[in-house]
Amino acid sequence: MTDKNILNAISQVRQFKSETDKIEVKTASSGFPKKCYDTISSFANKNGGIIIFGINEENNFESEDIYDVKDLQKQLSSLCSDSMEPKIRPNILPIKFEGKNILAIKIDELPQTEKPCYYKPKGLKGGSYIRVGDSDDLMTDYEIYSLESYNNHIIEDKRLNKNADIDDLNIENINDYINKIKIDKPNFSKNSFEKKLKICGIADNLDGKMYPTLAGTLIFGEFPQSFYPQLFVACVHVPGKKLGDIGSYGERFIDNKRVEGTIEEMLEETINFLRRNMKTSVIIDENGKRINRTEYPLEALREAVANALIHRDYSAQTESAFISVYMYEDRIEIINPGALYGTNKLEKLGTDNIMEARNPTIVRILEEKGSVIENRHSGIPTMKREMEKYNLPLPEFYEERGSFKVIFRNDSEKNNIQQKVSSGQQNVASGQQNVASGQQNVASGQQNVASGQQKVASGQQKVSSGQQKVSSGQQKVSSGQQKIADEHHKKIENSKNQIDNIEEYRRVTLKYCVNPKTAKEISRHLKIKSRQYISSNIIKPLINEGKLEYTNKNRVNAKNQKYVTKR
Repeated sequence: MTDKNILNAISQVRQFKSETDKIEVKTASSGFPKKCYDTISSFANKNGGIIIFGINEENNFESEDIYDVKDLQKQLSSLCSDSMEPKIRPNILPIKFEGKNILAIKIDELPQTEKPCYYKPKGLKGGSYIRVGDSDDLMTDYEIYSLESYNNHIIEDKRLNKNADIDDLNIENINDYINKIKIDKPNFSKNSFEKKLKICGIADNLDGKMYPTLAGTLIFGEFPQSFYPQLFVACVHVPGKKLGDIGSYGERFIDNKRVEGTIEEMLEETINFLRRNMKTSVIIDENGKRINRTEYPLEALREAVANALIHRDYSAQTESAFISVYMYEDRIEIINPGALYGTNKLEKLGTDNIMEARNPTIVRILEEKGSVIENRHSGIPTMKREMEKYNLPLPEFYEERGSFKVIFRNDSEKNNIQQKVSSGQQNVASGQQNVASGQQNVASGQQNVASGQQKVASGQQKVSSGQQKVSSGQQKVSSGQQKIADEHHKKIENSKNQIDNIEEYRRVTLKYCVNPKTAKEISRHLKIKSRQYISSNIIKPLINEGKLEYTNKNRVNAKNQKYVTKR
């Protein structure tokens, strides 16, 4: 960290009038701040950051002298060394800024194996924080568990299903799989059947009895949901662009289905659901052949659903959560329980970087079977390639606290634009018809000229008038065309910007409301003065979508009503 880094950080918060996910400012004019351990913890647990002491957020981010440079340094060093677990080794730098003594402390993100960092006096669950936007939020039990299970190398898909036995598996399918892998592993055949099951991770021995593993149950089980009832896929086709939209006949869902079975069966049935609910058009390919083209590329959807089934979190913490597939008018969303695993990052997805597998047993078995996984790490590149072939937007990936979401968008927006253009062209055609009518009137005036010399002058005047009208009509058509184009472009840009802004506001709100917040607090956080705008465009839609909920459900219009992100 250098003086320049600190100056750039101050410039950034002043420009945007807000702290960021990597910049925190605090006053320290009257003594050591009462609370900064939460920010130290959150930076250490996610992406790192800088805390600048001597910048007052409440006073428009103006600078102010800190109480004592040496004492502040001493207190911060002690806090990081003695009160944080594990110990934090900060980079502390005092500088002179605008004639004031200020101080900055840089906290680096800890290695994955050392997380979570927490404030020891409050304990692991009460003192572990994570940075969400510009706030420091307590980590959930699930987030803490995820870190600990990763650090302790807990492989959830090898967890024994003690409520089942080998007879609950499809032995025929298991034998087909074993016969397939024996080809490349000749010594494998020498083992007993039970030993083969153990080697493959399908089952294991406990106290003299063989129990199927979670992986074995989900891949070879006769009916896995008899043991794991919540491990299914919920497919919903919504008649609009958000949950709660009503169709023309008052229906809330066009189609919905609970998909159960093995991983392979759930994959196929989910794709069947998507196929039958999407539009299909007939196109002519480059060879002049007529082919049916689905609204979305099925291969891209297959990869996304397969990833959700294979890489979801199957821990006991998420056994009650299911995979959701929402089909909206303009998009498809696929959401699976569990954020990215271990050291995996969003920016690594679809690259050559080695990605860690949360469920290595499931991955290996399905890879060897060749029914779901053909080539490891090829899923996301396939999604992108197939969407490009369809001239559709690339898939969007979002990591949310405790879940992972993929969004595929169709070309509905483009179709709306084309419809508007078509309407404009019709208006132009109408104007051209009026021009033709004016020309006919001109011809009529010329005929009147032949009726007599007395009417000649009058007829010529009418002709001249008619020609002027024609010219005026043509100018109006041209002007109309330009106005149609300008207004159309403006509407499109305004609409796109509005949608982007609202979506961003909703995303920030969900992160902010992990802990309950009032509408006033949300308004202040988003820096939007209009409560009506926040209520109509952000809070109510999120509630209708089931992403946000009231804390006081008995009095939804309570004065101090708070809202919390639904987990």
